[in-house]
Amino acid sequence: MNVSVVTRGELRLAGIKVVGRRSELSHRVPLAWLELVDRLDAVPHLVDRSVLYGAFPESDHRKASHDGVYTYWVCAEVSASGALPEGVRQLVLPARTYAVARVEGTAEAIEATYLGLSRWIEAQGKRVDAQAWCLERYDERRQQVTPPYERFDYDVWKPLDG
Repeated sequence: MNVSVVTRGELRLAGIKVVGRRSELSHRVPLAWLELVDRLDAVPHLVDRSVLYGAFPESDHRKASHDGVYTYWVCAEVSASGALPEGVRQLVLPARTYAVARVEGTAEAIEATYLGLSRWIEAQGKRVDAQAWCLERYDERRQQVTPPYERFDYDVWKPLDG
């Protein structure tokens, strides 16, 4: 697995917050992506409409349970604050360092990438910051965020501690 370490400045996002049980998110998140993509023209200070982010608290991933409630934001990066369309809110993540790996392939590649990235972080003697946000970075030139999802090609950014 090819992993890189990336330091990123503050990330200012405009997005739609989705909350639900794991089984509900598989339906709600694609609907939120459709809604966000439809509203991007109304989002001020948009950085790049081709690059979108999924963001979720790392703590949600750590308490993973079959019946747990999770939070997932579908977002676009903005360069400044501005009046956002109804239902779109701002999420600001502080500067930090991430371990980054690429998901590429069928649905099975998603879990394999997350597990491989976790193993790599541990093997490097690093730790994930459980209080930070994990990111999924989608470049629509590689993969669209809207369904149908046949193949996957996006990057997972795990927040490193320290």
